Amino acid sequence: MASGISLVLGSLLACSGPRAGIVHVEAPGHVALQGYSGGSWTLVLGAESRALRGAEAVVVEVRGPRLAGRIWVRDWRVLDAGDGSGGFVGEVRAHGSRMVIDDRNSGTTLLLDDRAAASMRALDGAVVLVEGHVVGGGMVEVMAYRVLEAAPTDVSAR
Repeated sequence: MASGISLVLGSLLACSGPRAGIVHVEAPGHVALQGYSGGSWTLVLGAESRALRGAEAVVVEVRGPRLAGRIWVRDWRVLDAGDGSGGFVGEVRAHGSRMVIDDRNSGTTLLLDDRAAASMRALDGAVVLVEGHVVGGGMVEVMAYRVLEAAPTDVSAR
């Protein structure tokens, strides 16, 4: 009997196909995903997904085990940054006099344009959602950005 319960529980937790929807921050520390069909799931966030706390009204796709109206987020990506594009999301960091973003959507590192680099220098180490477009040579012309997660204050944590 116990092995049957374990099998059912394991099967339920194995349901980790992608779910897409709009992020809704209901209260500090309580993040939900509003699905396209009206369903809602509470997102259980770990170290790699806690930036979703700052992604209010952003359309995302999340992957992870689901059980009892919760999704334990193991991976995620932005589908719509608010301007109709997927945007660029990841940690921004200084690279000499430039700023780069390690984009989790594409898996590449992209340069941010000089104008944005000057205004974003203080965000070194933060997870940021950038709206913009690639203008060539792996450089993004930034139209707008939003900090999803502040940089760690402990430099050794980076």
